[in-house]
Amino acid sequence: MLSSTLTPSVLRQLEMLKLNARRAFLGTRQGGHLSIKRGHGIEFSDYRKYELGDHPRYIDWGVYARSDKLYVKRFQEEQDLPVLILLDTSASMATPEEEGKWQRACDVVLALAYISLMQQDAVTVAALGRFITPRLTGASSIHHLSRMLKELEPQGQVDIAPAVHQAVSRIRFPGVAIMVSDFLMDVAVIRESFNFMRAKNLDITALQLLGPSDYMPFDESASIVAVDSETGQEMGLSSSAAARERYASLLSRHLKEVAGYFSEARVQYSVADCTKDFSQYIAQDLAATGLLQ
Repeated sequence: MLSSTLTPSVLRQLEMLKLNARRAFLGTRQGGHLSIKRGHGIEFSDYRKYELGDHPRYIDWGVYARSDKLYVKRFQEEQDLPVLILLDTSASMATPEEEGKWQRACDVVLALAYISLMQQDAVTVAALGRFITPRLTGASSIHHLSRMLKELEPQGQVDIAPAVHQAVSRIRFPGVAIMVSDFLMDVAVIRESFNFMRAKNLDITALQLLGPSDYMPFDESASIVAVDSETGQEMGLSSSAAARERYASLLSRHLKEVAGYFSEARVQYSVADCTKDFSQYIAQDLAATGLLQ
């Protein structure tokens, strides 16, 4: 059973969308994306001079009538697009639980997988540090993926970079890679992870989801005990105006560094509050990155 967020009306909205790759890739079977492979597809590419052995059916007789020269049409084949979706499963993705960041991340993964499967793409989902699915094909695969995500709980601190390396190393052909995370980690870890994906010639998108507590975890209490959700380390803090201002400054600096790296690396990037309406997030935020059309 799918998430309650993915209602029939939302699924119909998703069926109208298409995953967009910024360049052509080589697929493994017929699909809905232009491939780098030239052949006998339906998408006209260009002409070349006739050579002995070319099939007469591909001769453009109109060009011959005008120029008295034989040219054959070349076509670009449409094949499936390899799609890799990476999901951050570290404990910060579910803290605090009531804000729904983890559920939103799972819904985003399911939505992107559904869009891809509906257009005959081959989808692999890597719950970092937990599991990597086999290649999923066909729209019915979304139910199997939904069950796997429902059984998954974010836990502890995930060694992100090695987990990304492991997932990407399982991909036979380059294609689209999408990572869903709060990216509340050292920027050096983000660089290492995404540089590995870039080296594999993937078309990459980073989707950052943050909750209200990520933007401001302090209340008006005189003092608080902060607990690292991933390591369990505790630290006493003062919830003063100065402390809140300091936190906001550090978060702003981190987000600027993350955005700066993605811009430099030509990674499509979106950051959104997880409490935003899901349909608006899909139609506005993801469409704005160029990931969907």
